[in-house]
Amino acid sequence: MFSAKRSLLGILLLAILTRIIWAIAVPVDPVSDSNAYDVFAKNLASGFGYGWQPGKPTAYWPVGTSFIYSLFYRLLGHSYIPIVLFNIFLAIITILTTMYLANKWFGHRTAVLSGLFLAIWPGQVQFTTILASELIFTALVLVALAIWLTEAIALPMKTVLVGCVLAGACYVKPLALLIPILFWLFQYSKERKLAKSLVSLVVMLGLMAVLIAPWSYRNYQAFEQFSLISTNGGANFWMGNNPDSTGGYMPLPKAVKGMNEAAANDYLKDRAVQHIKEKPLLFVQRSIKRIFQTYGTETIGIAWNEKGLTSRFGQAVLLPLKLLSQLYWMLMLGLALLGAGLLCKRLTLWQWLTHPTILLWGYYIAVHAIIVSQDRYHYPSVPFIAILAGFSSTWAIARWLRRTQPAIVDISAKRQQILR
Repeated sequence: MFSAKRSLLGILLLAILTRIIWAIAVPVDPVSDSNAYDVFAKNLASGFGYGWQPGKPTAYWPVGTSFIYSLFYRLLGHSYIPIVLFNIFLAIITILTTMYLANKWFGHRTAVLSGLFLAIWPGQVQFTTILASELIFTALVLVALAIWLTEAIALPMKTVLVGCVLAGACYVKPLALLIPILFWLFQYSKERKLAKSLVSLVVMLGLMAVLIAPWSYRNYQAFEQFSLISTNGGANFWMGNNPDSTGGYMPLPKAVKGMNEAAANDYLKDRAVQHIKEKPLLFVQRSIKRIFQTYGTETIGIAWNEKGLTSRFGQAVLLPLKLLSQLYWMLMLGLALLGAGLLCKRLTLWQWLTHPTILLWGYYIAVHAIIVSQDRYHYPSVPFIAILAGFSSTWAIARWLRRTQPAIVDISAKRQQILR
């Protein structure tokens, strides 16, 4: 017990220290989506509403991230220090829940390695100085999953708690909308009680709908048509599925100029669906390409910190940091794929497919195989990658020890004979 607590404390201290060092070295300088979150948060804190300008509401970005930042701005003024500290807090929550889940599924050693991997993960450290939705969303989903898989909490209470947490996650990324179905699969595959698990699913979805409804009503008032949470779903779908798509971000077409956000969202969604119907084989090819685009690199943390990095250290620092991030990412991804393979050998196919690490990671892969791709979109799957990497590393270490231990014992015996 003492060893376990000491390991946990050491990992958390390492995670905090690396992030504090990074935050001291690299100033926050928002770009791209980070700038949008910053502007929206300032306007919310000033009472101007959620938009680029007063009187011009938006829902293109989900409101959750900017709303959280606006609370800091209301209380402490416009400063990035509270956001940096909040990001460190999110890292702690992510590591704690990841280790809890890893220990539950694979044991203490895997939990320690998973936490250690996350503590020093370059991409995770780099996001300390980035205003973004990824860390918030990841932490919320992990907390919901940890609650859902805790046997000590009764199912009705779990259903309510998880519904509330996932509703919050939906406000950050609508990607969470379908996660209750995945949780239902975990429950059903474990207990095989269809009616009981279905009731829980319906209640959870109903609670989420109630909690999301006020924002949907706000969007209806703003755009005079229904929009559940955000108005970028159709745009992201179109970016990945149009004749000129590269799989990544694209400027919106001139055809949507003059439309309100909700109308443009519907138009772009319809155009994307039409394109897929016309070229289904191209859609399949591009879907495979988008998976590689999303999981092939991990350098977005450097790209979004570029202004801050170059202002302190110049351009020369960018390439080494990108190489470090990429090498670490490829190592973790390789170990995770090995871990997924080892897990598959130990379980039946159904058990493997419904294991939370595989099912949630697969869900994230599937979503961004269909819509737009970018390396930051794999960030919610990082904890599961860390767990599977920890699992395969534990297996490899145990295998190495089994092979070397007889040789060590033999050498020790020979030394004893010589001494005699």
